Amino acid sequence: MKNFIPSLLAAATALLATACTTPENAYVRLSDAACTFLPAGNQPKAIEVNASGPWSAEPGASWLTVERSAEGLSLSVADNEDGERNTVITVTCNGATARIAVLQMAPDNTLYRYRNLKSFDMQATMSKNGRYIGGNIKDLLSDGSWVNYPTIIDLETDEWIQHGPFPNTLFNIELPFAISDEGTVFFLDANTTACVGFNLAGDYFLPANAEGHKLLPSVQSISADGRTWVGWGLDDVLALGGMYRPLKWTDGGTPEVLPVPELNYRNQPYVSGVMARGCSADGSVIYGSTWDNLDNGMLYWKDGKVDWVGRDVRDVRTVQIENSMGELIDEVIVNGMTVTAELTNISPNGKWIGGTYRTEDYPSPRNYVQARYPAFFNTETGKTTVVKDFGEGFGGHVTDDGLGIILPGTFLPTSGIVYDIENQVSLGSVAEWILDNYGMVIPMCYITYMTPDKSCLLGTVVEYSEVGPRTVSWYMAPPVKR
Repeated sequence: MKNFIPSLLAAATALLATACTTPENAYVRLSDAACTFLPAGNQPKAIEVNASGPWSAEPGASWLTVERSAEGLSLSVADNEDGERNTVITVTCNGATARIAVLQMAPDNTLYRYRNLKSFDMQATMSKNGRYIGGNIKDLLSDGSWVNYPTIIDLETDEWIQHGPFPNTLFNIELPFAISDEGTVFFLDANTTACVGFNLAGDYFLPANAEGHKLLPSVQSISADGRTWVGWGLDDVLALGGMYRPLKWTDGGTPEVLPVPELNYRNQPYVSGVMARGCSADGSVIYGSTWDNLDNGMLYWKDGKVDWVGRDVRDVRTVQIENSMGELIDEVIVNGMTVTAELTNISPNGKWIGGTYRTEDYPSPRNYVQARYPAFFNTETGKTTVVKDFGEGFGGHVTDDGLGIILPGTFLPTSGIVYDIENQVSLGSVAEWILDNYGMVIPMCYITYMTPDKSCLLGTVVEYSEVGPRTVSWYMAPPVKR
């Protein structure tokens, strides 16, 4: 992809590498060494300052306002009616200095748009080719009730198409599951734990159920053209012997139940069943998971057949463990690919599927050991690449040309790594990779989806407040055509 870095951002990059000098024991540490503002309509940006003693900050330009706060600095900029502008804030403490590079885009900038979707109640979803983004906005009324505004953003025009209001008593809209390039969007309805769909005109509908199923189904992913939907249904209540069944809808008709392996992830009879979670842009490759005792074994469907993702690294074996009575019993353990409720783990062309390679072991009959590593499966070659260079984590997304998004850690990831799967080399953090390829300085975050041409990106940033961490979606897209 073309490199978009302008000379001003190159200077900002240099500051990242030389942000702080520390004579003797004095120091200044900053939460951010660079930040970017839009031409207009900006909210103040907070920069945390940690210093060894009293410190001061010197703004470098009249268009930038720098104010002290309890945690550090609050940066505000005037609307920009001229060209691109940049400056540097210098923070000093007992001879130690740190610098913040600040860039504000020009009104007619040719840089990518970056938008943080804080107004959405939960996260956002992007259509396969990047035409639309879907999310929901909740509003609290004076009588204490909540209403929902399903919202679609047209990335070609920057128009926000808002439907509703729909009261919670009708649809308690939460997580957006999927949206197509023709504007059909599905949300989780917490009233039913299933889903509700909306079209661009604001009409709502429920997807058709599979024959004989007694509970409402849930659409989890949509092909680019909107003709193929995939998800799951419950043929009956689990307590009454029901099972989750993977479903595929074509042209909005009655869904077919996809085939599943004869036995579950542990080569045992199913307990809860199987769900379909995501699909390629044309709907020809689908992935999902078992849902038995939270095992989450990862499967995929291609050319009318089902198989385990990562079958080449899959190892099922029986060991003896000690139960609560001190007796030795047989236990089945598995090394294999797993996934939970992630919806964007497949490349648009269906060649790659990302997930977690989970290992299990009993070094002794009472000592269970588990590890999770990012892994990427090639559906064309049947080969799996397990990445252990960064410790535990999982593969959150992957592009058509094999760039995997690695999310380090096992709980609430805050950042991502861009990884060249075939060459097995890191291309840096998501923020570094975006700066290198798009010329944008963005917060520490990770990517959840990229369009086939990488022109549109959807991602997640973790924001912290007094009530705890919150995951917020962001997107990048080309400039609006005038």
